Amino acid sequence: MPDISSGLVNYLDAEFRSLQRRKQKDFLGQVRMGNIRYLAELTKFGVVPEHVIFHCLKVSLDDFTKMNIEIICSLLENCGRYLLRNPDTSPRMSSFLETLHRKKAAQVLGQQERMLIENAMYYVSPPERAAIEQKEKTPMHQFISKLIYLDMNKRSYMKVSRSLRKLHWEEKEVVNILEKVFSKPGKVKFGNINLLAFLVSHLARYRPDFHVLIIDNTIESITLGLEQNDFKSNQRRIAEVKYLAELYCYKLVESSVIFDTLFRLLSFGHPSGTPGKEQINPLDMPDDYFRVLLVCTMLDVCGVYFERGATRKKLDFFLTFFQYYICTKDPLPMDIDFIIHDTFVALRPNWKIVKDLEEAGRAFAEQVNQYYRAQEVGKPSEPEPIEEETLSDDDADNEEILVPEMEDGQSSAEEAETEPLVNGEPNNDVDFEEDIVVTRQEEERDPDAEAEFDRELAKMMAESLDSRKLERKPLFDVPLPMRRKQRETSTICEESSNEGTGSTMAFSLMTRKGNRQQTRTIEMPSDSQFAVAMKSQKEAERAEQQRIKNLVLNYDLTDSSADHSGLDGEKYLPPHHQHNNSLQQSSTPNQSTNTRSSDRTSSNRRSQQARKLQLSDVGW
Repeated sequence: MPDISSGLVNYLDAEFRSLQRRKQKDFLGQVRMGNIRYLAELTKFGVVPEHVIFHCLKVSLDDFTKMNIEIICSLLENCGRYLLRNPDTSPRMSSFLETLHRKKAAQVLGQQERMLIENAMYYVSPPERAAIEQKEKTPMHQFISKLIYLDMNKRSYMKVSRSLRKLHWEEKEVVNILEKVFSKPGKVKFGNINLLAFLVSHLARYRPDFHVLIIDNTIESITLGLEQNDFKSNQRRIAEVKYLAELYCYKLVESSVIFDTLFRLLSFGHPSGTPGKEQINPLDMPDDYFRVLLVCTMLDVCGVYFERGATRKKLDFFLTFFQYYICTKDPLPMDIDFIIHDTFVALRPNWKIVKDLEEAGRAFAEQVNQYYRAQEVGKPSEPEPIEEETLSDDDADNEEILVPEMEDGQSSAEEAETEPLVNGEPNNDVDFEEDIVVTRQEEERDPDAEAEFDRELAKMMAESLDSRKLERKPLFDVPLPMRRKQRETSTICEESSNEGTGSTMAFSLMTRKGNRQQTRTIEMPSDSQFAVAMKSQKEAERAEQQRIKNLVLNYDLTDSSADHSGLDGEKYLPPHHQHNNSLQQSSTPNQSTNTRSSDRTSSNRRSQQARKLQLSDVGW
């Protein structure tokens, strides 16, 4: 239906001419842009004839005003490349671009109009330049890059670790590729940097020298970023400081390296290493807050581990210096202020952030004086906890490596595959775990020497066993002296007297010199922890003895009451026995008297036996 396209083109052309006549109507700018954009899109589909679109360009070029410059730029950005590369319209379009370039140079234009024309011409006909040569990577480099940059995630990091361990580590080229890949955390996803640090710690078990290269390269890259201070590498610099903090979390870096890096981030480039309000550092301007962001990133990752010992004091000293550094800057933006506040709340919830420069300087000066005064006195620094810094050779095999959490949607089969460690050792149930490449050459052993060594070892063990048979078995439970009870009695008396005065408390100390055992009395303050503990222990023993004594007495009273109830029960006889009983009582009064006396004797004997069973008679 050619009538529709021709009618539409005629309508748009007539509208363009009408809008050109009404140049003073500024409110029609949106209508002009819509008309030109529609004509440009129809030109690319071959609906608008070429004479129509070039007429629009010529009319706008003749009246070179701000409004027409915007129309020309809109046409060039939407259909300029099509007109330049179309063989039918290419000569006319090239001539138009040359005319436009000469007119731009001849007339005095504003900065905005000049920038619009240059961008449109650059988009239509960019300058010729040599093609960017891509680096050709070896198949091994491509494989390792794919494992680290693409395949590594929370589910597959153990598979990646096993694949890396199976590489030919004896080849120098492979080690160089691994060093290059592991030294660029900026190419890894920001959320996977902790996985990259875990891979380094896992490989350090089998390749102890490898992680040293990675740490050196990371610290050197951080220092290079401070020297260049290029905003294009800000994302890479943030990834590097987080990578170094994650390496500390996996116990590959000591705390001294972390604190040296933190102080270097704040003092690099400043005269005498101390930032000031009046001193201008070209590498760290007062309105540049990127170093603050680097410090907060490191502290958010590893700052929670500096909670005790010497590391806690070092962190307090650094936070005071960090507070002073913040005060030397211009007023903080809102986002940086929130980041600093979150960092201090996570590390020191009760810390009051100082906003005044003079007050922050005084606080920092006090910290410096205390630190250097302690060094002048020669006060030995507290040793750092072993679990925070390094592990001994014995504990290195039994440690539990921190591994990232699994995702919630992980299946049981995938959990079985990604089981990292069992009691600090690789899980033997995992497939391909036993396929470990051993590159160390096996030592040659002489069988005669081995047999001679076995004979000598057996002979030495037999002699040691025979000599041990005649040795006297050492006594671990040494008996107390015979006078212990008397001493305890005297000690109790002394304690009671001392408790009355409240000054000291006497204790008996047993020592051994050779085969002789000696005891001597030691006076200790009655309010000391040891004396209070002994008092409470003796009171508890006395209460326990009293409780046992009461139980035994109650048991005796129960037996005696049962015996009396049995005697009283003999008075109640059946009716047909009462007569016989009365006869027996009347005929044998003396016998009943003897019976009563025998009952009394038996009851006295029972009470004596019960008296013998009382625990108060035993010397505890």
